[in-house]
Amino acid sequence: MSYLIPDIPEDAPFSPEQRAWLRSYVGELIKSISAMQSCPPDAPTKPRALFLFGSQSGNAQALCEEFAENLSNDGWVPEVKGLEDHDKIDLANEALVLVVTSTWGEGDPPDNAVGFWEKFSSDDQAKLPNTRYSVLALGDTNYSDFCEMGKKVDARFIELGAERIAPRVDCDLDYEDPAEAWFRSVVTELEKIGTDTFLSSAGSSPGSAPAAAPEDLPYGKKNPFPAGMKHRYRLNLEPSPRDTRHIELSLEGSGLSYEVGDALATYPVNDPDLVDEILSILPFNTKVSVEIKDRGKILLRDALLECCDIRTVTKSILKKWAAMSYHPYLNASIEDDKAVAKILDGIEIVDLIYEFPVDFKTAQDFVAVLRRLNPRLYSIASSPLKNPGEVHLTVARVSYESKGRTRNGVASTFLCQGLEEGGSVKVFVQPTKHFKLPTDLSKDIIMVGPGTGIAPFRAFLEEREATEATGRNWLFFGNPHEATDYFYKEEFDRMHSSGVLTRIDLAWSRDQAHKIYVQDKIRENEEEIWNWLEAGAHFYVCGDAQYMAPDVEAALLDSIRKFGGMDDEAAAAYLEKLRAEHRYQRDVY
Repeated sequence: MSYLIPDIPEDAPFSPEQRAWLRSYVGELIKSISAMQSCPPDAPTKPRALFLFGSQSGNAQALCEEFAENLSNDGWVPEVKGLEDHDKIDLANEALVLVVTSTWGEGDPPDNAVGFWEKFSSDDQAKLPNTRYSVLALGDTNYSDFCEMGKKVDARFIELGAERIAPRVDCDLDYEDPAEAWFRSVVTELEKIGTDTFLSSAGSSPGSAPAAAPEDLPYGKKNPFPAGMKHRYRLNLEPSPRDTRHIELSLEGSGLSYEVGDALATYPVNDPDLVDEILSILPFNTKVSVEIKDRGKILLRDALLECCDIRTVTKSILKKWAAMSYHPYLNASIEDDKAVAKILDGIEIVDLIYEFPVDFKTAQDFVAVLRRLNPRLYSIASSPLKNPGEVHLTVARVSYESKGRTRNGVASTFLCQGLEEGGSVKVFVQPTKHFKLPTDLSKDIIMVGPGTGIAPFRAFLEEREATEATGRNWLFFGNPHEATDYFYKEEFDRMHSSGVLTRIDLAWSRDQAHKIYVQDKIRENEEEIWNWLEAGAHFYVCGDAQYMAPDVEAALLDSIRKFGGMDDEAAAAYLEKLRAEHRYQRDVY
């Protein structure tokens, strides 16, 4: 606010000297008043922490939010931001930065961290001599570049002069315990340093901006699109006990686009029967509403259906549960890792309610214990060139017995059975950079995808057909039985007859006395595979990470050693060269 200095009337009884002094005095007084009004009164100060997450599936974000809540309870002012908001973050002005990031593909940043890493790793990034930090890396030891993004971010902070307050922790798929240990080590170091180092004005959020309402956002990760189901059919034929479905979803009107090799993130809905069972045994009035982040106030039943993970029980959840339970065995076991592992084996939230009752005071207390229901990623099984306005998936329904109950996979059961024709599922496209066709259409490709690993290769072949690629296409596919488990047989037969599919080798593991897998078929054709690689072919693997992918890689290395005349070290170097050239790509899970 500004003020005008009033004129002194000519007939005022002042001399010229008095008039000049008075005008000067009033001017300075007005400046002081204006300055006081433009500055808010001294705000109380609290220690501030900035949490940054690089996330593909939501795990890193969920961890950041949980850790931030814990710090908030200890008197801190934490802020949680995704790395996609890097242009709104000035790290040079942050005293404490805690990063939780996953790795995508073969050492790449997750999609929301691509822009951040380009800036953070560039010469334009300012030095950070006044910043303290720590990094929690999420990864998968089935990938050669395990937790690579976290390692890169950690090293870059050091290069920029920041001070690491707690060692980086690299987590495998079972990340709960090491993540909790990392956070405890961070808190311990913060207590040693003292909170005065991290003080800021309470409630301040440097660089933050009001969040846009969902209706103002384009369809995407922050505003998923309700994709209608157009068609669904079972890929396994009778009498197979397995249930794998081909699912076609409509993207009409969404503005979403995808490339072959991308994934589709789907938001499942929990089993209504399981939700109703949980509601029937909770010790409070369940016909109430609860507050859910990003959803506001909604009915408890809707929250359990759409927002809360009612399946997963982690060590962290078990500890929270034990703190509210009077069950003697649970309380006696909670610090014994072996006893905790035994309790957690095959258990779900419904089992906790039955076995270790808790007298929750309110519905809000109950949902506060649960994890969020994160989206599930599925490889896209269609080419947009052949199926404009649609996206196809290949989904195997998960179902098994545990502790006397039938357990059904949340997303797979919803997509295969719970989603009705004409119904919709919320989706967004998750681009990938590590699993792409060669841009040179004359290049040959070799695809290894047993089971549902066939999904992206159906898309690859549709794309190669639509673009009239001249490169050869070789597919390895396998499943238990040819008669009941040959997915997309008619399509592949047609493509083989037309020449689009140059070769197809099939492995039926249960059709004979000895089991035959795709890696066995690779060994049968190892010389021809070597010839294709030497001619510039790209080699792709999709599917099981624990057994199939390592066995396929071992067979591939044998081929390189045998026909390339190489020892183990040289063969490994050859394979790494293929990987660096993006000629050896894997999408394993």
